[in-house]
Amino acid sequence: MQQELAADDDWFPAVRFADGGPLLGGEVSYPLPSFLTADQALGLAQSADRLISWATAMRIRAVARVEEAVAEEVRPRDGSQPVRFGGDEAHALAVTEVATACALSEGSAAQSLNDAAELTTCQWEVLEAVEEGKISPAHARVILEQARSLPAAHHGEFSRIALLRTRTRHGRLRTAVELRTCLRRTRERLHPESLSSRKASARRERGVWFTPEQDGMCTFTAFLPAETGLAIFNGLDRDARLARARAAETDTYQVAGTASAPGSPTPSRTLPEYRADALAYRLLGGSGDGIGPFRPEVVVTIPVGQVLADVPAAAPLAFEAGATGPRTAELQGYGPIDADTALKLAALAPNWHRLFTDFSTGKALGVGRTAYRPPQVLLRYLHSRDGTCRFPGCTRPARGCEVDHTVEWQDGGHTEPGNLALLCRRHHALKSIGAWSYEHLSHGGDLRWRSALGRTYSTGAEDAGAVDRDAGRAETAEPASAAKPPVPPPF
Repeated sequence: MQQELAADDDWFPAVRFADGGPLLGGEVSYPLPSFLTADQALGLAQSADRLISWATAMRIRAVARVEEAVAEEVRPRDGSQPVRFGGDEAHALAVTEVATACALSEGSAAQSLNDAAELTTCQWEVLEAVEEGKISPAHARVILEQARSLPAAHHGEFSRIALLRTRTRHGRLRTAVELRTCLRRTRERLHPESLSSRKASARRERGVWFTPEQDGMCTFTAFLPAETGLAIFNGLDRDARLARARAAETDTYQVAGTASAPGSPTPSRTLPEYRADALAYRLLGGSGDGIGPFRPEVVVTIPVGQVLADVPAAAPLAFEAGATGPRTAELQGYGPIDADTALKLAALAPNWHRLFTDFSTGKALGVGRTAYRPPQVLLRYLHSRDGTCRFPGCTRPARGCEVDHTVEWQDGGHTEPGNLALLCRRHHALKSIGAWSYEHLSHGGDLRWRSALGRTYSTGAEDAGAVDRDAGRAETAEPASAAKPPVPPPF
């Protein structure tokens, strides 16, 4: 912690390792939390996360060594015995040893061993970043998950780029959820196989599953093409919002009259509950008022610069793998989609909304003080620019957000991109009561936030996920055998 505490008596031992049991020595101490300010308590939480990252890296190295040591120490199989476990008895034995010693299921133990094997060999740079506290174990899992979906030859390049993209261009560490979205786009740009062919293979895995749950409930899961699933979800969401609005009108009417009996309030339903009811109405033919056929309300973003300049007219969406920008269209709310799907969705669209903007200033879209509510063209621009709620780390899609005037309208604020941002209802409320505040760093959408404790965070406009130009200039990775020794404990 950077702040100094008043007295040494405020420090207490959290864990003593020198007890003759675990192969750890030393002591970790911490200040008594009840004596800390809010900012100091946050610093302690960050320090604890740092320690957890180091301990997780040590565990990964130890688990990797278990399998190596088992292969060295266990007596070889008798040649007269039948071959078991595909000849990989060492791995099977290591799984059982880790599972029993760490109280894990064998499936979890096998996953731990597989992760450890990758992180201590071809992905050693990711493990080193965890060990040094630069990223969390959750970030490492996201990187592994995305790297595995690429051919093995691309794992190293992808991981180096992924480590760079764990932080925004303003230096803020992305959340694991943000990183997954970001890396999915990066993965599309590095994958040597076309998205169309990969989608054709993935379609063979589509299906619907039913899982019984407790208390008379179940989980209903579907694996579908993105454009199909998103159209269904958007339709259910529309039904849910209409139903909630009607319920609110009914409640208002009942409060004004005497329809509802006192002392028997009806709990309000959440939006996910309304969506679940809408799904049942749709599939089982319920009598949901005003519910008709779904209209596939989807938004497809196509990079105009490439369509007009770099791509042959005969194939406006078939971007080459070597292109400097996005090689696929983007389905708002999902991410990259293949060219054929984008063209089909474009053909189904009842009309096109053209958006001609200056993304560096956005001034052409501003309406100044002539209107409080942004016109549709400006709203579409904000959805394209922001993508999600602009609060640090929030990934709520733009369609579920509200438009916020940075400088309030009643205080002279203008309705223009440099004074507008999309915020979800929760974070809009935090800004409105003055708990959090932000300022625009540019008309392009860069924001600097200030928390109630005075901490600052920066967020950028919607990141299309282009591969970092400096990533290709990264230093040549050392072979796994030349990896640096373990970092000493941070205490």
